[in-house]
Amino acid sequence: MTMLPRVAIVYLAYNTHKYLPEIFESLRNLDYPKEKLDIIAVDNASKDGSAAWLHAQEGVTFFPNEKNLGFAEGNNLAMRHALLGGADYVYLLNGDAKLHKDAIMEAVRLAESDKKIGAVQSRIMLWKQPEVVNVTGGMVHFLGFGFARDNGRQWSEIEKEYTDGEQIAYPSGAAVLFRASMLKEVGLLDPFLFLYHEDLELGWRIRLSGYINVLSVHSIAYHDYEFKRSVQKFYWMERNRILVHLSHLKIKTLLLLLPWLFATECGLLVFALKGGWIKEKLLVYVNLFRPTTWKYLVQKRKESRFLRRQVSDNEIVRLWTSTIDHQETQSPVVDSFINPALRVLWWILKRFI
Repeated sequence: MTMLPRVAIVYLAYNTHKYLPEIFESLRNLDYPKEKLDIIAVDNASKDGSAAWLHAQEGVTFFPNEKNLGFAEGNNLAMRHALLGGADYVYLLNGDAKLHKDAIMEAVRLAESDKKIGAVQSRIMLWKQPEVVNVTGGMVHFLGFGFARDNGRQWSEIEKEYTDGEQIAYPSGAAVLFRASMLKEVGLLDPFLFLYHEDLELGWRIRLSGYINVLSVHSIAYHDYEFKRSVQKFYWMERNRILVHLSHLKIKTLLLLLPWLFATECGLLVFALKGGWIKEKLLVYVNLFRPTTWKYLVQKRKESRFLRRQVSDNEIVRLWTSTIDHQETQSPVVDSFINPALRVLWWILKRFI
C-alpha cells in the first residue's frame, strides 16, 4: 500500500466515562499515519461527564446530542460528517471498546485487497479476558435472531478454523470498518431500528448490493461485553428481528418461513411470560400493527428492491445458521432437542428457497 486511504474513526459514547482514557490512549497509539486518521466522537446525552471529557480532547471532532438518538442515528451523525469530509473508510467503535495498535492498518489492508469488500469485521476479544472471543462475526438464524459468533470461546482453540477475509453474514457494529463509497450507495444504519439488529440490517443491505462482509483475524478490538437481560433489550431485539425479516426477504421466502415464525412466536410468548417481560413482548405486536410501522415496511421493501439487488434470497441464506449457539442461551434442552430439530428443519427449508 503506497498511498494509505483516509479513515474516520467514529466513537459513540453513552455514559462511558470510565472507559474514555484507555480507549483514547489506544486510538493515539494506532500504527496508522495520524494525518490519515480523523477521530469523530458523538455523545448520546450522557449523564456521567463523558461529554465534557470528549469536548476537552484535542484533535477530536465532537458532536454532543441533547437527547439519546440511539445507536443507529448517533453513529449516522458522525458517519455523514466523515463522508462529507472525504473519508475513504469509516470505522465504528463501540463506547466500551478499545483497539489494538494494528487494528486499523490490518482492516484497511484487507479492505483494499478486494473492491467487493464492503465491511471488515475486526476480531473482537473480551477487554477483561483478552484471550477469550467476543465476536468473530454476526450470525443470522433463519428465524431472525442475530447473535455473536464464538462468544465466550478461547481463541487458541478455534483460530485454525478461520482464514483472514472469510465471509460473514454481517459485522458487529462494535468494531467494524465500512467502505465509504459503499455507504454512499447502500445507505447508513437504519434509525427506525434505534437499538439492536441495525448492524445486521446494514450487513444484509451490503450483501444485497453485491458487496461482502468479511472477518479480519489480524485486526483486533477489545470489548467490555456483558449480556444484560433487561426488558428493554428484549423489546428492541424482538421488534427489530421481525422488522428486518419483513423488510428484505422476498414474499415467497416469507411464506415458506411463516409457519415456523408463528411457532417461534408462540414459544417466545411462553418464554416472555416465565421471564417477566410479557408486557414488552406484547408491546412488540402493538408496535408492529401501527400505521407508521406499516408505512416504514412498505418503504423498506421498496428500497430493498432498488438496491441494485445483485444477490438472491438463496445466496443470502447460505451464510445463515439453524443453530442457537450463544453462551447465554445454552441449555441441555437447546443443545439436545431444539438445535437438532432446527438443523433438520433448515436443511429441508433451504432446498425450497
